[in-house]
Amino acid sequence: MCGRFVQADSLQQLSTLLDVTYDELSPPEARYNIAPAAQVVALCDRNENLTLSQYEWGLIPSWSKDPSIGQRLANARAETVWEKPSFRSSIRSSRVVVPADGFFEWSPARRDGPRGRSGKPVKEPHYFSRRDGQPMFLGGISSVWSNPADPDDIRQTLCLLTTAANTTMQPIHHRMPVIIESNDVEQWLTTPERDAHEALDHVLSPASEDVLVEHVVSAEVNNSRNEGEHLIAAADERPTTLF
Repeated sequence: MCGRFVQADSLQQLSTLLDVTYDELSPPEARYNIAPAAQVVALCDRNENLTLSQYEWGLIPSWSKDPSIGQRLANARAETVWEKPSFRSSIRSSRVVVPADGFFEWSPARRDGPRGRSGKPVKEPHYFSRRDGQPMFLGGISSVWSNPADPDDIRQTLCLLTTAANTTMQPIHHRMPVIIESNDVEQWLTTPERDAHEALDHVLSPASEDVLVEHVVSAEVNNSRNEGEHLIAAADERPTTLF
């Protein structure tokens, strides 16, 4: 899965890699601990222009009467996204790319690993970024939801796609976000609905083995209210007690 990520330098680097338009956005502020339900910046195809726009992280299908469904739809599995009722329309016609500096994942608790206040082993946070230092493009799908009870309540929402872990990721977690290479971004965003499944399935594969690097970070990132660039710094040492 993907439950936290970073949008900081990646937003500024986009302009040097892709010809993009900002959709009524002031320069977005750097954020280092983005969690589901937050507003995020994503790249979409709007009238044949690559456009950066704001989305709520947690997909609310257009047909849903209950917006709380978005709390459960922060991620979608690439293997089933074409068939699941909540996702199949969006994957065909409303794909997005979420620029990120990197993402966080937590390794399982180990007997010889860090321990919490109770003395029991706890999960350990890791930060993943691209080895080449370039922005990471996370594959996603989107939906526009209109509140039937309030015509002024219209939300752009998205979820991130996940796929099987590659060998870099496997020791930490069995899933990883779909990472789209820069030369596939335009195809991902613009392929017509009728061709989408056949043309884009290869994009949903795990990232190549040499794409990512990772390091352990401070347990401060466990709390989504914590913010700051220090959250992605490598931990000086693995503490024996986190709290």
